[in-house]
Order: sequence, then C-alpha cells, then structure tokens
Amino acid sequence: MLVATDFSLSGARAVERTARLPLAPEAAVILVHVLPGRAPKELVAQARERASRTLAVIAHELHAALHAAGSSASVEARLVTGKPAPTLVSLAQSIGADLVVLGRHGRRPVRDLFLGSTADHVIRYGPSPVLVVHGLVEAPYRHPLVAVDDEDTSRRAVEFLPAVLEPHTPLRLIHAYESPLEYMVFPGLTRDERARYRERFKEGALRQLRSLHRHLDALGLRYRQALEHGSPYSIILKEARRHRADLLALGTQARSGVSRILLGSVATDVIREAGCDVLVVRPAA
Repeated sequence: MLVATDFSLSGARAVERTARLPLAPEAAVILVHVLPGRAPKELVAQARERASRTLAVIAHELHAALHAAGSSASVEARLVTGKPAPTLVSLAQSIGADLVVLGRHGRRPVRDLFLGSTADHVIRYGPSPVLVVHGLVEAPYRHPLVAVDDEDTSRRAVEFLPAVLEPHTPLRLIHAYESPLEYMVFPGLTRDERARYRERFKEGALRQLRSLHRHLDALGLRYRQALEHGSPYSIILKEARRHRADLLALGTQARSGVSRILLGSVATDVIREAGCDVLVVRPAA
C-alpha cells in the first residue's frame, strides 16, 4: 500500500490510520513524500536532506506502531520529486498498490488544495482504491457506511471495505432514490397519493438492490440496508451524521469518475463535506 505524507497534521493522521489497519502478514507499506520539481536549485539539496530525515523518522515510528500491533508488515520510505498528483498515480501504478492513503486538509480554500487537486486527481485517475483520512485516529473503524446503487461498482466497494475493517464489523448500506417528475406530479396529488407515488420507486430500488444483497449474503457479510428519498448528496451526508459513521465508502466507474449515485461535483462535495474518512473504490481491473 502507498501512504502519502506532506508532513502536515493531515499527513500525520494518514500515517496513524495506516498503523491501525488490519494489514496482511507480509504487507509492504511504501511511505512517500513528494518534493516539488521546480524548487530553486540552491534550496533543493537542503530541502531534500531535511525531508529525508523527517521521512525516515516517520517511517521508523510507523514500523514500530505496526510491530506493536502484532503486524509483520514492512515499511519503506521513498522521497520522490515531481507534481504530487501525477507522481502518486504513477507510483501507485508501478508498485501495484492495493490501497492509497492520503490526508485531507480543512475546508478553507487555501488549505483545501490537497483535497481539491491531489486527492481528487488520484481518485479519478489512479488505479487503486483511495482512503482519504480526515478525522482523529483513536480506534479501528466501528461504524462504516457504504453508499450503494445497483451498479457493479457498489459490489466492488462493499467487497473491498472489510479489508480495512476488523473482522465481523457490521456494515450499514445507504441508497438514495428519487421519484422522477415529482415536482410536476405532486401539485395534483393528495398526501396519500404522494406517499404511494414515492413507494413505487422505493419498491423499485429494493428490487434493483436484491442482487447486491444476495451477493453479500453469500460472502457472509453482516449488513443493514437503509433507503431514503432525496438527492444522493444530502441523503448520504445526513445518514453519515445520523449513523455517526467513522468511514464512508463509495464506488467509482472506470472512466467516468464516481458512479451515477454521485455524479460530477457531488462526489467531490460529499468527500469534502463528510465529517469522517472516505474510501473510494474503483472497479476490479
């Protein structure tokens, strides 16, 4: 797995979260820091020396934390030069990363550049699932939430999620459904007729999710399904708050960004506004 750090608080949280993941016995953790490729020459050597020392200390601490937790995973520090986003994508491809872990900065525009550029680029163009770490790291994940639809990408997200969870952690699935042309139909309907109208689409959503549920049952996963009427953006964030989620998982399409449950800027908004860590999973290669 590839863990990126920029020596900030958010980068430190990404490293802390890595130390609490249930890694495979022979897991290889690549801890990377990207130096800017166009720094003034007189500063390059000094910056590289300082960054190398800092990175080595972080790698040593991470290895010690993993060892204390009973993991035999190896930790390798890599100092590379270039633009952070494409450099991380290229490195993830070259090592065949099963997971990329990034920190998330705050919501203020200047501090949010790491999310808006680097993390967004790695999510959209990288080959691997991406874990964007936001919250304080105090314990393993206890309340994971998965945004699902009837796409194969949802199945992939739910299948991958247990890889970052302790065994037997129950999952909560959330699906947001909408009733087409509601704004045109509702003015002429009574309250009961409106309820029946929405119920038709809720039943349709449940039918579409049956294949996913059968698959999860076959895998022996513990889960509960929630369905809510409304826009995916508002429903997912509302459910994350209500469920007190510490991890929100989303599935993506291979080329079109996040799948139709989260189109366009909605995905970025959900990741930015979520008060918890976010796992974005790509389709299987």
